[in-house]
Amino acid sequence: MDVLSDIRRSPMGRFQVVAVSIALVLILIDGFDVAVMSYAAPAISREWHIDPVMLGYLLSASLFGMAAGSILLTPLADRIGRRPLTLISMAVISVGMVLSVVAADAGQLLAFRVLTGLGVGGMMANLNVLVSEYASDRRRGPIIGIYAAGYPIGATIGGLAAGPLIPAFGWHSAFLVGAVLSVAMLVASAVWLPESLDFLLVRRPANALGRANAILARMGRPALAELPSMASGAPVRGNAAVREVLGTEKLFRTVMLWIGYAFLVAAYYFANTWTPKIMAGVSGNDSLGVTVGTVANFGGILGCFIFSALAIRYRSNRLLAGSLVAAGAAYVVFGLAFSQVALAVALAVLLGILTTAGIAGFYAIAPGVYSAGARATGLGWMIGLGRLISIVAPILVGYLISGGWAPQNIFFLFALPLLGAAAAVVALGVSLRRADAGRAREPQPTDAVAR
Repeated sequence: MDVLSDIRRSPMGRFQVVAVSIALVLILIDGFDVAVMSYAAPAISREWHIDPVMLGYLLSASLFGMAAGSILLTPLADRIGRRPLTLISMAVISVGMVLSVVAADAGQLLAFRVLTGLGVGGMMANLNVLVSEYASDRRRGPIIGIYAAGYPIGATIGGLAAGPLIPAFGWHSAFLVGAVLSVAMLVASAVWLPESLDFLLVRRPANALGRANAILARMGRPALAELPSMASGAPVRGNAAVREVLGTEKLFRTVMLWIGYAFLVAAYYFANTWTPKIMAGVSGNDSLGVTVGTVANFGGILGCFIFSALAIRYRSNRLLAGSLVAAGAAYVVFGLAFSQVALAVALAVLLGILTTAGIAGFYAIAPGVYSAGARATGLGWMIGLGRLISIVAPILVGYLISGGWAPQNIFFLFALPLLGAAAAVVALGVSLRRADAGRAREPQPTDAVAR
């Protein structure tokens, strides 16, 4: 794969920057579409007289859809391509958001949130892979961190929009904004989003050479006379991606990714979905709940950019382990002080910085664990299974609150999985270093990120 190696070792050109930028905007829309439910939750629960348990299910509905989309849809990217799956996923998201605007009761809204989440789940890991494949070796870690910032940016925009819109026009208006943005980005993606060059040269679909040359021309590079030879002598076919992800060589690393990411997102989605509602209940002010949720997501943006800056000098797995330990400590401090409103707002920023930096870290290290032919499957399953477990978090919190648990004790509880996630990252790093020591020293471009 000399052409891919040369591209990765060269400075990024305009074509690569545009591809990465489109993916960033798409993930931004995803963040808006998922977070809008937490901002609308106080108004919806009051209008429809929803108890905490049902509200927990509504807050988890999109997470369930995201888990299903990541597990069932994302592997299609290793078969049909990154671009087609992105367009399919954006179409599903658009339909789910449009239907959410006209939902008449909690049951309908739950179904439409699942549908929206299905599209988001199918697209998130797929776009992460696309960004990883178009980024240069030197900038992959920082770029993945910037890409990961798209989700909290979208969630923050959702809070800024929901704050004035919901009191003035009702909770439906926030979903309407998300629907319009989703449809607009579906059209933009159809026009400007390219296929992955890695996919074309590794999976080799119909007319792969012609399509690859068209991309190379747009990158200002010479055309290929024929498809490059592969180390295995044949393109990746069939269930090779599944065999790699679950094979003996990488099974332990796969499981560590699953456990670490699941523990992190369980804590992350508890805080993101319930903190606005908890703060609104403590203060009696819905706007304060939106404010806390918004500043937490703003902290998430900072966390991604901080991770990106540090990843230029430090190994991503070490940054990730450190951020997870610090996040666990921050949850404990927030639980001790959240009833003090001014302090809680400041701490919410810190929670956002640390937990979203952790998500950026997993996005940075996971692609380097797998080859190009299994990358979308490996990353998609990590995100999907993590989200599947994280679904329990908002539902569990609903039952805990109904059972009389004090909110601060719930924050203490969710500090534990963050520490467990850090332990999994350390174990993954040990496994990767042992593998490096035992294999022939042949450079693998994407492994630089994982190390």
